[in-house]
Amino acid sequence: MDDKNLGYTIMGVTLVVMIGYFIWAFPGVFGTLFAWLGPYSEWAIKLPVIAAVYMILFIVLWIGYTMATTPPPVPLDTPLDLDIEFEDDTEPEEKEEE
Repeated sequence: MDDKNLGYTIMGVTLVVMIGYFIWAFPGVFGTLFAWLGPYSEWAIKLPVIAAVYMILFIVLWIGYTMATTPPPVPLDTPLDLDIEFEDDTEPEEKEEE
């Protein structure tokens, strides 16, 4: 499958999910056809909020795990002295005069 077809497929699936979510969240808009979704429509709000909170908590968990399992940096034997100017080993290029 090439990129163009994959893009169209993603667009189509996204549109179907968007329409399905709207029907799930607001079943009364479409009359009695989707009235059976009425008791479940509050979950259309609860599930995305729960998912967002869990994603944030997972990121915090991942940061904590990384901090806990990363070894400390190796200490330097001598402190860095940033006031010393380094000598340039390259020779300046001489300009050719014509």
